[in-house]
Amino acid sequence: MAVIAEEGVVRVTASLSRSQEAALKELAAKYKVSVAWLVRYAVDQVVEQGREAQLPLDFGRGR
Repeated sequence: MAVIAEEGVVRVTASLSRSQEAALKELAAKYKVSVAWLVRYAVDQVVEQGREAQLPLDFGRGR
C-alpha cells in the first residue's frame, strides 16, 4: 500500500517480524537516527545495488 503524503513523498506500509523491528530499533538507537531513516537508507541501498548488479532475490519463496 502506498499513499502520497505530500508533493513528491509517498508513504509505504510494510510488515516486519518482531525480530526485524527490534534490530532496527537497536540500530536506530546506536546510530542516533530514526527507524524511518534506516528504512529509507536500506531502500536506497537496494535500489542502487539493483542498478549495478543482479540481486540474489528469490521471488519463488515466501518470506
